Amino acid sequence: MWFSKQISAPEPKQPFFAWSSEEHSVGIRVFDQEHQRLVALMSQVHIALMEKHDRTLALERLEFLIAQARSHFDHEEGVMGNIEFAERDAHMAEHTALIEQANALLQKVQNGSLSALAISAFLKDWLSHMQILDRKYVATMRRHGLR
Repeated sequence: MWFSKQISAPEPKQPFFAWSSEEHSVGIRVFDQEHQRLVALMSQVHIALMEKHDRTLALERLEFLIAQARSHFDHEEGVMGNIEFAERDAHMAEHTALIEQANALLQKVQNGSLSALAISAFLKDWLSHMQILDRKYVATMRRHGLR
């Protein structure tokens, strides 16, 4: 059995992946809003796995997270192209790698061959993408009037 249904956990007092403007904001409003939604979805995946022990719900949330991430990445990449961001290709490669990793994880969850802790670790790594790599485009976007 993937998870024991006999174990019940209390509802969380706060999300596992909590948005913090100070830590996570890139300073471009539209992307901060999209990032905030992605962080909330990451937290939902974690809760489904670690607290509710519901693989079906976790799969649904992970699939939705991947779809939302693709949409966000397309948006980000489009803006980067419009402003001729010098590191666009490298950033796009990071996006592609994240989606490929997420899809590989999804497959493993579907097969029951991946631990919940491994998924949470991946989600934390994804969060660091937002905190570190996405901040690289801020100066260029601001020079082009994006706030």
